[in-house]
Order: sequence, then C-alpha cells, then structure tokens
Amino acid sequence: MRRSRLILLAGLALLLLALAGLWQWRVHEADGSAALARGLAALDAGDARTARIELMNAIRGNPASLPARLGHARALVQLGDGAGAQADLLRARKLGASVADTNGLLAQALLLQGDADGALRAVQAGEGKSAEAARVAARAWQAKGDNDAAQRAFDDALHLAPREARTWIDLGRFRLTLGDQAGAIAAADKALTLAPGDPDALTLRGMLIRDQYGLVAALPWFERALDDHPNALAPLTEYAATLADAGRASRALSVSRRILALDPGNPRAWFLQAVIAARASQIDLARTLLAHTDGRLDGEPATRLLRGVLHLSDGNAVLAADALGPLVAMQPDNRVARTLLARASYLTGDYAGTAATLAPLVDRHDADPYVLTLAARAQEQLGDRAQADALLARASWPVRPSSDLLGGTNAVMTPPVDVATAADNIPYIRALLMQGRTGEAVDRGALLARANPGAPAAHVVLGDALVAAGRPADAARSFEAAANIRFDRNAALRLVAAWSAAGDPARALQLIRLFLAQNPMDVEMQRLAAGAAMQAHDWRGALRLLQAVEAQTGGHDALLMADLARASLETGSPGKARLYAAQAYRLMPANPVTADIYGLVLLRTDAQGPAAIDLLEKAVALAPQNPPFQFHLGQAYAAAGRKAEAKRALSHAAAAHFPDRQQAVKALAAL
Repeated sequence: MRRSRLILLAGLALLLLALAGLWQWRVHEADGSAALARGLAALDAGDARTARIELMNAIRGNPASLPARLGHARALVQLGDGAGAQADLLRARKLGASVADTNGLLAQALLLQGDADGALRAVQAGEGKSAEAARVAARAWQAKGDNDAAQRAFDDALHLAPREARTWIDLGRFRLTLGDQAGAIAAADKALTLAPGDPDALTLRGMLIRDQYGLVAALPWFERALDDHPNALAPLTEYAATLADAGRASRALSVSRRILALDPGNPRAWFLQAVIAARASQIDLARTLLAHTDGRLDGEPATRLLRGVLHLSDGNAVLAADALGPLVAMQPDNRVARTLLARASYLTGDYAGTAATLAPLVDRHDADPYVLTLAARAQEQLGDRAQADALLARASWPVRPSSDLLGGTNAVMTPPVDVATAADNIPYIRALLMQGRTGEAVDRGALLARANPGAPAAHVVLGDALVAAGRPADAARSFEAAANIRFDRNAALRLVAAWSAAGDPARALQLIRLFLAQNPMDVEMQRLAAGAAMQAHDWRGALRLLQAVEAQTGGHDALLMADLARASLETGSPGKARLYAAQAYRLMPANPVTADIYGLVLLRTDAQGPAAIDLLEKAVALAPQNPPFQFHLGQAYAAAGRKAEAKRALSHAAAAHFPDRQQAVKALAAL
C-alpha cells in the first residue's frame, strides 16, 4: 500500500510539472516572448523568412516589444521590403529606440525604396560612424552614380570593420559593376574566408565563377549556398537561371516552382518560367506566365526582348517594335535585339526605320545573310535598287568574313587625358582603329591593359588592336588574359578567331570544346563546333550539333539548312537531306552555297532530270573560284557522261588546296 501511494504521489507530481510547463509555455506564447526568441534565432541563422513570421507573432503578443519591432524591421530589409521596414522603425522610435541605433537600418530601408538621398541623410544624422552606416552610404553613392564617393565609403567601412563579410560582399558587387572582375573575385574570396557558409558570399562567388569559367562550373557554388540555407531566394534565383541557360530546363522549372512556393509573387521566377516556355515554342503559355510578373520587370532588357519575341510570334509587329525600340536604345550593340527590331519595323512598313536600324550591322564585315537580305528588301521598298542588289550580292557570298572586332562607328575621337580609365579609353581606341591608326591603338591599349589588369574589357580592346595590326598570336595572348578573368562568348569567339588566324586550328577547336562543355546551349559556339566537325568529316557529330542549333533558332537560316542537308546526306538520310536542301534554296535562291548543296543532294540521291547540273552550274557561276563547287559540278558532268566539261571543272578543283582535293584528283584521273 505504501508503495502504491508513492507511485500515485510521483504521478501527481509529474502531472503538476507538466501543467506548470504548459502554463508557462502558454504564458510565453501569449506575451510573444517565445516567438521573439525563435524569430531572433532565425534571424541569426540567416532565415529572414521564418524570422519575419515569428517576429510578427511576437509583435501580436506584445505590440510594445522593442526587440520584436527592430528584429522584424531587419528581417524585412533582408527580404527587400523597404517600406515595411521603415514603418517598423518609425514605430520602434516611438517605443523609445534611439535615432543612432536605428539610422543604419532606416538608411537601408530607404535605399530599398530607391531613395538614395534619404539614405545618405539617415546615415549622416547618426552619431559617430559605424561600418554598417558606411556600407549603406557606399551603396547609396553607387546608386547616385558617384563611384569615387562610393569607394571612399567602402574604404571607411573596411577601416572600421575589416573582418565584416557583408562589406566585402557589397564591395565585390560594386567592383563587378565597374568591370573590375579580378577585384570582385578577390572581394568575394575575402568574404568567404571570413564567413565560409554565408549564402550571399557563395552566391556572388557563383556568379563570378559563371562569368569566369562557365555555367556548369557555377552550379556547385549555388548548391553549396543552398545546402545550409535551402530557402534563400538569392541563390535559388541564380541557380534556376543558370540551370535554364545550361539547357537543364526541367530542373530549372522545379527550382523556380520552389521559389514561388516561398514567395508566390516572385517576378523573376515567373519570368524564368516564361523564358523556358518560349524556348519550347509554347508562346501562349509564355505570355500567360510573363503576365504574372505584373510589370515589375518591364524596364529590364531581358523582359523587353522576351516581349518583343512574343509579339512577333503573335504577328503584332507594332507592339514588338514598341518593346524592342527602347532596348536597342539602351543596348545599341545587342545584335539580336537590333535584328528583331528591324524585322518588326519592316513588317509595319517602316522601311526607312528598318534600314536605319540595320545600318550598324550591315557595316560590319561579318554581317550575316539574313541581316543583309532584310536590309536589301528594305532598300527595294525605298526604291534604291542598286543598293539592294549590292546587299543581296554580299548575302550570297559563300563564306562569311571573319568577325569584325572594331565595333561601331559612333566612337569618340577626343583623346582622354587619363590613359588608365577604361570607360574613356576603350571608345577612343576603337575610334583609332576605325580611322586606321593601328599603331596608336596598340600603344594606348597596352597602357590601358597594364593599368587595369583585372578588367577583361581592357585586354579585349588591346587584343582587337593587335588583330588589326596583323599580330594574331599576340592578340590571342591578350584575349587569354581577358578569358582568364571572364571566359564569356565575347572572349571565346575572339580567341577562336585569333588562334585560327595564327595558324593553330587545334587550339581553336580546343577552346570551342572547352566553352561548350560549360555553356552547352550556346548557339554560336555550336555552329563553330559543327563547322569543325564537318571539316574533319565527323558527320554524325556535326549533325547532332546542327540539330541542337535548329531546335533553338528554327528553320529560317539558309546556311544552317544547307549544313544540315550536307550532314544528313553524309549520315545516310537522303530524304531529310532533300528537305533541308530545298528549304535552304527556298530561303536564299541567289546564294551559291544553297544552290550547290541542293544540286549535290539531288545528284547523290539519284534524282532524275537536269536539275542537279543546273543548280551546280548556278553555284559555280555565282562563285567561280570556289573549289568544292567546281568539284561537285565536275562529278555531275561525269555522271551525265559530259567528259570534256567534267575534265575542265575537275581540273579547276584539283589545282586548288581544299579538303577534298585528293578526291578531285582521283575523279579527274578516272575520266
């Protein structure tokens, strides 16, 4: 009995303890103290979204809680809600928070709302200096366009707190906007040394890796940022965009849905889904998804470009021109946007506008056939038949000239006083090149590159000058210096051209493969790789690459269709070869390449009638010095029993140096 009483008493004691704990928990939940503790812990762990919810519950439990108000304001700043944070801070001041303690956070809230002047006033109103205030001041000066003042403010912040990772992150972003890629990398590395797991530092480093090495190399950095912070929007957003650009659309779509689960109105996630839909030719879906951005990204170049593409797909050229016009004004060197705007202008009947829009592209030595043909059609409508014929003649050239590296014609000719400033000297150097003053351009470019070793653009312009000076190997080394910092398409294409001109095609091919390994969806590099595969008679490899290009760009490029016809023919698909060749010829009947491939396909597929010879004769008439065209015509003559004509054509081919010369020699000997 005594033992039973003891058990009963112990049970009652445990029950009382449980009730006391429950009562205490309810008290803490009721007064918000428990939610406050959880919110502040989440804030310290970098989970601003959870912190916002918990701290809002703490405020409901105790509206007069100063720590809850300040913590909630900080969470809102981290989430980008400047107006909400400002309202919290004003309430906190009414509850007794000092101006000095809240000015740094208030400055950040004002800056988020685009009020850089207000942010600077808030910083200056504080008593004494803090690293946080100096950092916010730096960002405010940057927003106002005063980079010198921004740099001084960053110097102040680092002097006050040299081991503050956040300052190094912001400094890295600042250097990136200035084009100092190497400086940005150094700042990001310093931030990671101080805070190895900081998601913002890892995200910045991932973005820099993406520029420096490529899309695929950047993915692990974003994944590292998400390992400990799976709900952090910045790395999630960059991760999704990088996956999409790398051709991993399904994974990118999954990540974008995760972003929307965390932030249902996130415009970048909706925009990314719209881009993925547009790439899959789901135009109606893309338009619906883009509408979910509610216009919050309408001022951004990528949004304008997507809207232009969607309007053109709908047949609404007027709206397409409205979307693309401001984009071309903002980015005059954007060839895709300029070409689309010209197409929209042509469809609206604005032929003068079409010609003016295309003029900078037409002036380039490497203008593509579509641009030249569209410009010719515009000149026809304007009544300038001679100019139209000249443009069509250029469009029919069988080989495109090498890339024009000299830029546009609007360069400034006033020599800058300071030879070390990239923003002033790069246009000046390009102007020197346009004037043929190559030696001066090389000298000025060398000074600029030495003064800005971390700026890829400085090395690129020096390389361009060296190309113009006939020094391709030296140019390649300058382009390599740029690529070591930022290996983007701009640097890669120049490197490929320079090493090819320097007589090292193997190195050029290695670069193409390296770039495609990191950027597998890059159309220009896929075309270059396909061309190299065709030269090596790797027809299956060429076909795979060309079909990937077709999937992204469609079937409106005559030269792409011609290459697909040849690759299909050589891989044993004569039916597809005839379809591709016919499409190529339909798109550009005056081009010798399309005439030659159509004739060759008809010849090799045992087509009846004289069409094959007629087409091959046309190709030779348009480009009489082209050895492959002579070779194909000679084969056709031989097959038709016209030995004298076959001997003449094959003799021309056998006398030239081209990949199939030995076959031409054998065919000639067999006659």
